[in-house]
Amino acid sequence: KRGIMVKVYLLPADEGDFIWVRYGNDKNFANILIDGGTKDSGAEYADVIQFIVDQEETIEALILTHIDYDHIQGVVDGIGRVSTGVLKKAVKRILFNTCRGISREQGQAVDENKCVENQIKGDTFTGAYGIGDAIALMDLLREKDVADRVMDYIVSGMEMIWDKDALIRIISPGKKELNQFLNKWEPYCKGEDVSVYTTNLESTRENLTDLMKERLGNDPSVNNAASIAFLFEYEDVSIAFLADAKPSVCIQGLKELKIKLPREVDVLKLSHHGSKSNTSDALLKNLKTKIYMLSTNGNKQKVPNKAVMAHLLKNTPKHEITLACNYDWWETTYQGKYFTDKDRETYIDGNKLKLFLLDENGFQVKDGLYIYGEW
Repeated sequence: KRGIMVKVYLLPADEGDFIWVRYGNDKNFANILIDGGTKDSGAEYADVIQFIVDQEETIEALILTHIDYDHIQGVVDGIGRVSTGVLKKAVKRILFNTCRGISREQGQAVDENKCVENQIKGDTFTGAYGIGDAIALMDLLREKDVADRVMDYIVSGMEMIWDKDALIRIISPGKKELNQFLNKWEPYCKGEDVSVYTTNLESTRENLTDLMKERLGNDPSVNNAASIAFLFEYEDVSIAFLADAKPSVCIQGLKELKIKLPREVDVLKLSHHGSKSNTSDALLKNLKTKIYMLSTNGNKQKVPNKAVMAHLLKNTPKHEITLACNYDWWETTYQGKYFTDKDRETYIDGNKLKLFLLDENGFQVKDGLYIYGEW
């Protein structure tokens, strides 16, 4: 259809995720915000919400995929900066799995002292520059008068139709993952467990072709397993947003939705910043694409695992993929020696592995679908 457009902004958010989806036509867009990066992204998160209101548009959902600091701190900080009036005007719903919601749906008693949502604290902004006291996330949402818009139990198998008939199909987490999270979540502000990244230095010395044989891992984090991952489908556009979800959970969710596999998508946002423990051959065979989004600056040892790059190539026809990134981590990590000479000769120079650093000009996936790194 003429004028139909989807713009995905994979915004720089340090080692975290901050994604803004705008879909509609030139005259009227709907918006979705997925996570908000680290605390440093809070001001920009607030700016994006204000921009949307200034355009007289609405936000279909603020999606808080899971509680790890590099996804949620920017959201909490940003919400603290936005006025009640603006939030109420803009935000239709907030997707966020809370311990209260999981307990209620699974018929368990709620222990208020152990609710994760009470542990997540943000600052309220009392004026143009003044910061008030730290306040728990749900209290902050109550203060901003949007707590009634929280959908606090999001589980695989759910389907939602949002503005302009956009279809949202939840593929993670499952009930089991939410139950495990309820009983054993990890404090959200703790630095990530970096053990899954430590083999990267050795793997940079190996060639991509050889790494195709290496086994990928299994993420033990209950926070990541509880990530909200979903398919976004609008007109002829299909995108998989995987947060930090586990591949086995996503495959199970696709089956629950009775989605015929393998399923082709236009773009897939790689789980957990390209960690070796959050991608699998089975997932890549069942959710097929040639274009991947990758969000990380390579800090805090969150350098995309090279074995993941190898498996993306291995599972793609003619070994041709494009990585759309919001930082040039391959240049800034390991003194620019992430790829070997052989890798460059075989894959990069031959345009089989295209590394695209996103900016405000955007990358065209196909007619009507663009990815940006700035707005």
